[in-house]
Amino acid sequence: MLSAETVALLRTHKQDQAALKMANRTTYHDFGLVFAKAWGELRTRRDLLGQPLQANNLGERSLDRLAKMAVVRRIKFHGLRHTCATLLLQAGVPVHVVAERLGHSDVNITLNTYAHVLPDMQRSAADRLGTLLHG
Repeated sequence: MLSAETVALLRTHKQDQAALKMANRTTYHDFGLVFAKAWGELRTRRDLLGQPLQANNLGERSLDRLAKMAVVRRIKFHGLRHTCATLLLQAGVPVHVVAERLGHSDVNITLNTYAHVLPDMQRSAADRLGTLLHG
């Protein structure tokens, strides 16, 4: 499941991609990808519009560019997964929901991996319970 904002961004991206395909219909290689090489990703003569993005480029070039545009600290690509899980847990999303989103077969995997988030959650739970009990 995706947020409404993410769905809106993906729709805009799809429209932009469709325009790129139409403008380059004789040279665009359509593999049915959501994210494919556009003009900015063509680095060599072998690169073609519509080809899959290379993992190292996605992790290095694209992520670096996005981090600079967003004025945030650069992290490794896999770090996005950890950041997402940490933010969800800190926001109070139940651990079984986070585990499912991450594809963990067992909630204990999530609990063990993200144990560093739990002390803050314990403080928040204690404060909430105190408010309920004592007003």
